[in-house]
Parts: sequence; structure tokens; C-alpha cells
Amino acid sequence: MTGQVRLDSYADSGVVASVELVNELAVPTGDGPLDRSMVAIARVLAVDPPSVAAFSRRDAPGFRSLARRLHQVFDAVARGDVDAAAAHLNELLAQNPAHPHLAKEQGRWRLHHHPADAALVPMWTAICAEALARVVGAGLHDRLGTCQRDGCGRVFFDTSKNASRRFCSTPCQNRVKAAAFRRRRVGPAS
Repeated sequence: MTGQVRLDSYADSGVVASVELVNELAVPTGDGPLDRSMVAIARVLAVDPPSVAAFSRRDAPGFRSLARRLHQVFDAVARGDVDAAAAHLNELLAQNPAHPHLAKEQGRWRLHHHPADAALVPMWTAICAEALARVVGAGLHDRLGTCQRDGCGRVFFDTSKNASRRFCSTPCQNRVKAAAFRRRRVGPAS
């Protein structure tokens, strides 16, 4: 297995949180009701119970902003502009640097990618930016996808063997395929 990259090592909580934050808070664009954002953020943070416990209403605008900034990374990749994606990530990392440290949780040592005393939004900014930066740095930027169904815009991390995923979900894929089927059945316009 030498030379092969294990995709599951990149689909860590930072990548998953990035995708979920973008999809919950930045797609479709617009802020939406604060209560809906609060529920969505709490759902994303559920991977880390201390984050959920620390989360409050005052953190919501910061997470909304983070989601919009992470969306810029996925948009740049979708346009084929990896340099712009890297620039966005470098900006996030400069403002919220990753400071890896080991923390003992439930008897196991785990590597964290944020300052130990960081506030919630800067902590998750460092986690998400560092995780996406590892993906881009490993040459896996093409795994950061944006749904190709017109009007969707949701993002995903492609873990398929051949990097062929084009849609955020099976329903989006089915809609596109059904529309193409209907167009073929109707045939060319006379």
C-alpha cells in the first residue's frame, strides 16, 4: 500500500465539520433565522461534547462567517482555482493558527489542531482550515466537491475510489438523471 493515500485519514472531523457548516449555514446563501442556525451548529458540533456545552447564541455569527469563508474554498476548487483555495485557507490559518497538541480524552491521547485555550469559533476555524489545508496539501483538492445539480450548490468530500462523485446526494443525482431521461424521450425539437 505504499504510495497510496488513505482517504479516510483526510475525512476527519475538521473536513466533515467544514462540509456540514457550509451546507447548513452558507448554502443557499443568506443568513436565515438565527434559531435554525443554532440548531444546525449544535448538530455539527455534536462530534465534540465540550464544544456543544460551550456553544452559545453569541457564537452563531462567528460560525456563519466561518461557513461563508469555507464556502469560498470549495467555490475556488470548483472553478479549478486551487491557488485561490490555498490563499483562502492560508488567510484563515494566519488569523486562527493551528497549534497541534496532544490531549488525553477518555484514557486516550488525541491530536488536536487548535490552541488548548482557544475560544470556540477560533478553535473550530483552526480545526476546519487545518483539515482542508491537509487535503489541498496532499494534492486531493479534487476531492472537495460542489454538487453539479443546477441550483443546489451543496458541497461534499469525495471518498469514492476513482474520485468520480458529482453530486451531494442520491436525490440530486436522481433528479439530474431523470431530467436527462425526460429530455431524451422528448427528442430534438422540430
